[in-house]
Formats: sequence, structure tokens, C-alpha cells
Amino acid sequence: MKKLFLLTGIILSTSLYSQQNIIFERATQLFDFIELSFEMDNKPSDKFHLIKFDTLTATDKKGNLLIDTHDAKNIYRRANILIRYELPKEQLKTVNAKGIVKYFKPSKENNSYFILGNIKDLKKDVNLIDKSILAKNSGLYFGLVSIEIANKIFKDFISYKANQNTKIDFNDYDLIIAIIDDKEHEMVPVVSMMNDELDFGYNNMTLKDPKTGTVYKFYKIKKSMTTKERGDIPLELFIENEKSVQKVPFDFKNFQVKQ
Repeated sequence: MKKLFLLTGIILSTSLYSQQNIIFERATQLFDFIELSFEMDNKPSDKFHLIKFDTLTATDKKGNLLIDTHDAKNIYRRANILIRYELPKEQLKTVNAKGIVKYFKPSKENNSYFILGNIKDLKKDVNLIDKSILAKNSGLYFGLVSIEIANKIFKDFISYKANQNTKIDFNDYDLIIAIIDDKEHEMVPVVSMMNDELDFGYNNMTLKDPKTGTVYKFYKIKKSMTTKERGDIPLELFIENEKSVQKVPFDFKNFQVKQ
């Protein structure tokens, strides 16, 4: 009988905290925010198995919505995905979380993985997306950006970081890319020299051209990078489509918040 109760407890625990392969890893109170972390059970941790939030709603025991701090970026990750919320007025002992996780599995077979080549072999200021994709989605754009174009578009841009009103020298960046995507076709650039990390580089910067809506991303890949090293940067591209993305729902109740 004790074994039966033990088995029942395990089943209930699994049902409560792991549904549809999504695991509520932890909920932690840190300084002035609450951090929630989720992962997918038995998912390989490599660049061809990625997850991010599609939707997410978190509430306290009374059903009050938690307020997102927007500190944690909702981007595709290889392991766990995070979100942070403001501390509610009352101490939060448990939390409810409901939503959908997007499981992105890029591959050549489903036409969502492309090896673009080394930077030195790619043209700048042109659309590098395969013509077969553009035939049905002409609004998509992914390309390398020249220093001349970056300076022209953002000629009046000034950095306000660390209270220093200084003009940015775009020559300091090793890689500049331009992206226009949509809800069905988010694009993820990959530099394989960085151990296939998706959030690669350091001191990176993202700017948006208000006239065209184009997003420009500036990357510093390595300190004191030589011209040859910069030209040898290998670039790959993931492009979402219906065949490559699975949406996995989850609904967790009364998950304990660690103080």
C-alpha cells in the first residue's frame, strides 16, 4: 500500500510540474524581481534544437497578473528560457504560469537552415536569403552591412551608455547585419566559431531604422580581431517556417517560489 501511495505521489508531481515536455525549472526571488525558468525535457542542447516563449502569463495565488520587467530577452536559446517579473506588493510564495513554448528545429530538409559561408566571400548590402524563400516571402531581408551604409543610416546616432555622450565608431565592430523578418519567419544568425552560441560576441548593439523598420545588429566577436580573422568568420542562418516549429503548451499551478 505504501508503494502504491509513493507511485501515486510521483505521478501527481510529474503531472503538476512537467506537462507536454515543458519543465518549470525554478521560480526564484532575486533582489527586486522574480525570475522564472523553463526548459524542455530530453531536448538536445545544441543549435539545432531551440526554444523560446510564444506566449506566457504568470499570476499569483489570487489570480493577479505579474508585471514583466522586460530585462530578460525573449530570444531562442539552446537550454533554459527565462523571464523576470516585478516584485508584487504581497510576498509571493507560489506562482501560476501558463503559455506556449516554440520548439524550433532548423534543418536543411525543412528549408530552415542555410550555410552562407565566410564573411569575406559574401557581398554586403544585398539580400542573402535564398531565392526559393524570397519567392514566397519577398518582404524578408538578411544581409551584411558595410561601414559606409551604417554611417549613412545612423549618421546622427550617439551612445548614451555610462553617461557618456559619444559618437559610435562602427569600425569597432567585427560584424554588422541587417534583418527584416515577420511573425512566421524569425531569423537567427549563427557564428559557428563561437561554439555555436546564438547570443555570441560582447558589447553588442541593436538599432532600428525608423524609416524602413530594418533591424541592424552590431557584433564585437573578439578583442583585437585582425582583418583576416574578420574575413574568416563563418556565418549560418536559421529561418523559421511552419515545418520547423512546434508549439508546446504548458499550464503550471502553485509552483513554489524560492526566496
